[in-house]
Amino acid sequence: MIILNLILTFLIIAGLSGAIYLYLTRSKAIVKDTDGDALVINKASIHDLAVLSARSIGSFLRQDFSNQNLTEAEYNNKNAAKKRLRHSLAEAAYGDAEAKTIIKEYIKSIITTSNDLRVSEVNIGDYIAFDEPEQLSASEKFFILLTAYQKYEGSGSLSKMFKDLGFADQSLITDKMIDEGYEKLSDLDFCQKCGYEDILTEFSYDEKLDYLTQEIFQSIYGFGVIDRLLETDIDEIDGGISGLPVGTFTIDKASIRNAKFSSDAVWILFHGHNIHLDCLSFESAEEIERVCENVYKYNAQQVFSRSKGFVVSSMKNGSRVVVVRPPFADKFAFFVRKFDSAPSIAPESLIVGEGNEILRTLCEWFVRGQRNIAITGQQGTGKTTMLKAFIRWIENLNIRTQELAFEMNLSFAYPEKNILSFQETDTVTAQAGLNVQKKTNGAVNIVGEVADAEQASHIIQTANVASLFAMFTHHAKSTSSLVNMIALNLLQLGLYKEKRDAVEISAQTLNVNVHLENTDTYRHIEFIDEIIPVTDVAYPSEEILKNKAYDPDAYTVELGRLDEREYYKRMTDRKLFLVNNIVKWNRIPGEKNPRIGFYTLEHMPSKEMLADMRNRLTDPQLKQRFDDDMEKIQQIDREIRQKYAQYIQEA
Repeated sequence: MIILNLILTFLIIAGLSGAIYLYLTRSKAIVKDTDGDALVINKASIHDLAVLSARSIGSFLRQDFSNQNLTEAEYNNKNAAKKRLRHSLAEAAYGDAEAKTIIKEYIKSIITTSNDLRVSEVNIGDYIAFDEPEQLSASEKFFILLTAYQKYEGSGSLSKMFKDLGFADQSLITDKMIDEGYEKLSDLDFCQKCGYEDILTEFSYDEKLDYLTQEIFQSIYGFGVIDRLLETDIDEIDGGISGLPVGTFTIDKASIRNAKFSSDAVWILFHGHNIHLDCLSFESAEEIERVCENVYKYNAQQVFSRSKGFVVSSMKNGSRVVVVRPPFADKFAFFVRKFDSAPSIAPESLIVGEGNEILRTLCEWFVRGQRNIAITGQQGTGKTTMLKAFIRWIENLNIRTQELAFEMNLSFAYPEKNILSFQETDTVTAQAGLNVQKKTNGAVNIVGEVADAEQASHIIQTANVASLFAMFTHHAKSTSSLVNMIALNLLQLGLYKEKRDAVEISAQTLNVNVHLENTDTYRHIEFIDEIIPVTDVAYPSEEILKNKAYDPDAYTVELGRLDEREYYKRMTDRKLFLVNNIVKWNRIPGEKNPRIGFYTLEHMPSKEMLADMRNRLTDPQLKQRFDDDMEKIQQIDREIRQKYAQYIQEA
């Protein structure tokens, strides 16, 4: 009996050991990379596939083919492949689309041909549960939806997706909203209303494999969770800008169980509207730090380090990048502002609303008439896009630009025009760049953004010396604040000692302010003002005696007192410039839709400016069209005022 019990006990222990072994061997696989090194891999983990891919690519790059008994042709081919792979890795880190495709093909080959671990049509669902939505995270659902839309909409995928799911006007997109959106698009009736047959069940094995490969690529060589978003039609992507800083101080996670950290923060600016993508996350502090360390590198003039704290650069697609880090900032964060490097948007597409022909006509003649133009407004109002559109009206004139970092990409927008762009570097200052520009046969100077005192001095210089006129963008809220801020910048640099002198030169230099607003995602021109410097104002005695014959006794004590009073007034609070409101946008009272309204011509430009603009036109036909257009906009204004007389009187 005792022997029988011992046998049974042994069998039970052996069975349990076998079961444990089978469980462990099923959940783990021993995989060897190209060096023969063993890796313990979780079969259903994208992270481990990424480790395998990275080690395999690294092993291939480390291989020495000289001792492999290869023919000369084989040796040359393998070295060429290694060189191409190394180059593609470097370019993919800058966001180059072609290089990304090459690297993803390498990754796809690795994960589908590994001897011990092979992704196939049978097991791909172990990595991404395409056919089991209840197993998908909100982040996975978001990107599966985005990938599905990209098949039909290309770069406009996010716009169409947000429109169909009602996300465009939201300021926060949560996991629950994504779950509900995914469920909606799983319904054939809803899907067909959106214009698709069955958008979520049309994924072939190759498309699933492409999706998995992208997941692996972005976690190793790409920009993490924002990698796909960079290919969509959004205005800006920001990361790490909300939530608690990670690693800066000790946090009791038990007391703030539901707290969000900066590594969870993904924000986008979508058609002028800020949206927090709460459904997405970088997952760890190390990941957002990795993205910050890589996203700025393409055109960087400086190294992103603890001592520097921030870098302003650009990506290969023309986007402006700003990265910040501790101790300068309280956390690692980045800001990627996308700028269209394709042909610019036509002014007709940007300047809309009833009465828009008044604005388009005036703006065209301000450019052709060589006015110094400021395009002002807060962030996200479309200043740079509007500036690029204005350049369409510059004909037969050489254009030079000065920027902190290349972001306007005018040579891409207007390859047929004579355009040369300059930017600051560690060894070449903006002032040195401007000095060089004076020797490059330029006629029009563009300053991308006037954001500090030095840039303000640049626009004053370029508008007055060595160019016919200048254009720039600025964040001023009004025309008066524009003139005064430029003057304040000149004082800060010590270029002028008296505020009055600084304001005078600013008012004399700046001619037109085109101000943009973003009202509930409606980006539009709010008003256009002319800046008129007040100069050569006669003293009272001069006005009184100007038409009289010279008489030394005519200058009385009373006239002397009037002149004295005028003198002290001029030395204290005399107006140095006037603001002539030319056009303004009128909202209809009680109307909630910000797009409903009309433009009115409040005043014509001053006679002096109209005359100067006309004199700049050398072609007689252009002069005649200018005269006709000035008459036409006044007629359009009369018609609009008649149509909206009720609302104009109420205002």
